[in-house]
Amino acid sequence: MKFGKRLQQQIEETLPEWQDKFLSYKQLKKRLKLIAAECFTDHPFGGHQEQQQRRRPANSSNESSGSVTGPAASNADRQFQENEEGRGLTSQEVEFIRLLNLELEKFNAFFIDKEEEYVIRLQELKERIERARVENAESSLSGGPYFDEEMLNIWKDLVTFHGEMVLLENYSSLNYTGLVKILKKHDKTTGALLRLPFIRKVLHQPFYKTELLSKLVRECESNLQSIFPAAMLGETVIDGPVSMDPAKVRDTSQAGVSSSVAAEDGNMEGIYRSTVAALHTIQELRKGSSTYSPLSL
Repeated sequence: MKFGKRLQQQIEETLPEWQDKFLSYKQLKKRLKLIAAECFTDHPFGGHQEQQQRRRPANSSNESSGSVTGPAASNADRQFQENEEGRGLTSQEVEFIRLLNLELEKFNAFFIDKEEEYVIRLQELKERIERARVENAESSLSGGPYFDEEMLNIWKDLVTFHGEMVLLENYSSLNYTGLVKILKKHDKTTGALLRLPFIRKVLHQPFYKTELLSKLVRECESNLQSIFPAAMLGETVIDGPVSMDPAKVRDTSQAGVSSSVAAEDGNMEGIYRSTVAALHTIQELRKGSSTYSPLSL
C-alpha cells in the first residue's frame, strides 16, 4: 500500500482528537504538483532539466547515498539557507517550505503537550498504586473486594496510558517518515537538494526526540509487571504494543538518513500493526469491556 493511503487509513483509525495533528501529506503533494506545473510553464522545452543541473551541486554522489557530509552536503546546506530566506525560489516553492515549517510547529506543539501530560499522568498513577497498597496494608480486610476493584481500575488506566504513549511514539515515526517521503518527491520534481538539510533540521526537533517518552513507556511497563505478573497479563498486552521499538524506524545519526529511508516501507507495516494493537486496547478499555482484565487475558 502506498504511503499516502496508509497514512490516511491510520489517521482515520486513530483517536479522534489526534486526527488533525498528523502530516498534511495530501496538501504538500498538491503543492508539489503546482511546483511541477510552474517549472514546466517556465521551461516548456526541456529547460527544467537544465535548471535541475544548475541547482544540483557538481558533486552530488553523496546525496544519492544519503550521506550528509562532504561537498554535496555543504552545498545543500547553503542552498537550504537560501531557500529558508526565499532567495531564487518560485512563489510555489516558498509556499512549500512555509508549509513544511508549519508542519514542524504542529508536530512539536502536539508532542510537547502530550509528553508533559504523560509525565503528570504517570506520577499520578504511581501515587494511586502506592496509596492503594498502603490502604490495603492498613485495612483489616486485606485483599478484599475494594482493593481488588481499585487495583483493576489502576491496571486499566495503566494499559490505556501505555497505549497512548505507544501511539505517540508511532506518531513521531510516522510523521518523520512522511517528511522524508515528501522531501524526496520534492527533490525529484525540482532538482533542488532540500531533503538532506531539512531532515538534519528535523533531527533536532522536539517531536523527533523520544528519549523521555521511551523512558516513560518503560516505567509504565515496569509498573504493570510489578502489579500484575506477566503470566496474569498475558501476551495480548505485554507482547503487543509494548514490543514496538520506534528506534528501529528512525536512524538518529545524521549520516544514517539513507538507511532509515531505505527501510521505511517495511517499517510502516510494523508501525501500523503496533498502532492498531494499541488503539484496540484503548478502545476496549474505554468501552469498559468485561473481557479486558488481568485474569481473563
